[in-house]
Amino acid sequence: MIRRPRSATAASWAALITLASLASPAPAQEATRGRMYTGPHRILSTPVPTAPNWAGVPYRITALDTKGDTRYDKVLFHADDFGQYLVAGARVLPGPAVAGMEAEQPLTVLRNLSQATLMGWRDDLSALPEVARESTLGTKHGEALVRVYRVAKGSILVKAQGRQPTPDDAYATNIASVVARRGAVVVFVLAQNDTSPDDEDAVRRMATELFDALTVSAAR
Repeated sequence: MIRRPRSATAASWAALITLASLASPAPAQEATRGRMYTGPHRILSTPVPTAPNWAGVPYRITALDTKGDTRYDKVLFHADDFGQYLVAGARVLPGPAVAGMEAEQPLTVLRNLSQATLMGWRDDLSALPEVARESTLGTKHGEALVRVYRVAKGSILVKAQGRQPTPDDAYATNIASVVARRGAVVVFVLAQNDTSPDDEDAVRRMATELFDALTVSAAR
């Protein structure tokens, strides 16, 4: 994917909660349906979700790089042939970052974190996509912000006939974001489903179901 510069605001927040892009994941492994996944730093664990594709192809699992931060786990579940992706992460933030967030309105913090996690993962996007839907949700991880972003030319799958596809062959799609913060702990999920690019409910359901299934430990 072509990489473009991110906005200054998204970049500054992404420095706190940076995600690896799809271009450079750690080696992936096949997922077994019903299997539990636990991150390498044991901050995050979850049952492996079921990929919502007609062929029953399971998600593969890629543990994403945390750049040496041992109080941060993040993982990508992906069924690449169907353009179906889930990113989940949990991080225990350092004290100065927490103090800065405490000085802001909680909803502002969650909006900034939603933008940062999205742009950190999809760092090929030139600008923050349009927010198509926004709501809040009470969860076991705290009050969560749920957003659906409409991303022009944002699909990872591309449409091309009889020739080599280019980034211009990408089409509009939705990406859902769920993020919550309780004290020093930030928990988030991102979901994309290029098989149903116009179905806001599909990605929202993917994201909220995984978010609800996450178990987070800040004890380490």
